Amino acid sequence: MQNDGIKKLVETRYGKNIAFSNECEELSLHIKKSIQAIISPQTLRRLLGFIDDDVQPSKRTLHYISMYCGFQNFQELEKNLSDKKEETVSEKDDLFLIKQFYDIELSDNNNIDINYQRACGNIAKIILKNPKLLEELAGYLSKNPVSQIYFFERYPFISGLCNGYLIHLKKYLQEKKTPEAKLFANCLFFLGAYLSGNLKDQKKYLDIINSIQNVDKLHPFPIARKIMSNVLYAYQIKDTESIKYWTKIAFEQESKFQTEWKSRNIFPFYHYLMVDCFNLIGDYDTSLKFIKIAELDYKSYNDGTIEIGYYESFDLMKAICIYHLGEKSDAKRILNRTDSSALQFTFHEYHLIHRLRLEIKMCSNTNSIKKQKLQKALADLIIKTGFTQLAL
Repeated sequence: MQNDGIKKLVETRYGKNIAFSNECEELSLHIKKSIQAIISPQTLRRLLGFIDDDVQPSKRTLHYISMYCGFQNFQELEKNLSDKKEETVSEKDDLFLIKQFYDIELSDNNNIDINYQRACGNIAKIILKNPKLLEELAGYLSKNPVSQIYFFERYPFISGLCNGYLIHLKKYLQEKKTPEAKLFANCLFFLGAYLSGNLKDQKKYLDIINSIQNVDKLHPFPIARKIMSNVLYAYQIKDTESIKYWTKIAFEQESKFQTEWKSRNIFPFYHYLMVDCFNLIGDYDTSLKFIKIAELDYKSYNDGTIEIGYYESFDLMKAICIYHLGEKSDAKRILNRTDSSALQFTFHEYHLIHRLRLEIKMCSNTNSIKKQKLQKALADLIIKTGFTQLAL
């Protein structure tokens, strides 16, 4: 067994090095809090190399420690260790500076300066581009109340849902146990399962999503993702009655936002996801209804208070919608003004796939060099992201 490797995984999950045997007391408590499983301090001392008496950890201990580190089982943990290459994160000062950035005290989450949020986005981009850096920081990020919000919640890595990001999102969910956190994370778990075509996991996560209580007053994003999850699953199993039911719920929820949200100077987050949802199942008439509501009642341009990329993505989804409703020239005009490089990094590849799918459909010459290049680019992105559900 690779004890050094396990110790490193435990330390990165815990968020700090474990240098002394007495620290196993606190670690044991943290494991219990995180996954509701007990590993005694003495067992941890053996597992982490503080005691060398040839007593091997039980299968249950190895399973629990694997869960704590974000894996489904010990086989996954072992595979992770065997796949590891030489460590590339060596600048401890860089890690320290990133942690210092999140070590501020939030007085009011709703009034954080947009410049700080965007700075957090720049930090998140650096972290997500470097898997080793993310692995090194994931334990800290999942426990820190600021990075829980300004790394995981404000910058969910949609493009990485099928490529290892979920293991770190699970660590976040072990630490933050509010209904909103549970709904947010499980909806992303569901989306990853949907995009990879895993129907069994979709059902597993959907059951969890629908069991979460007291969600009506949450932010529009997680509520929209709950509806989206139910619509996508019902579409896959050809349950037309459930699609009708959840479509009805989608509009009822939108009416509640109209009543409760007095100021309309905000981005239509809820409608943004509803359009994406109904585009995915080919219900473009419903998508268009949400687009029209958003255009009438919400801010239609970025005045600097919204992250760059959301309006660009919304334009792209509108182009997809109206193209399939026969407005092909207007769809092309929207697409031509939409800059793919402006798509936010957390969902860049996800929406780029949708753009490529639309551009391929727009090619009139089925054998053109342009279409072949677009098809190659799409195939490469499908392989890179693992979003097999979006392959043409």
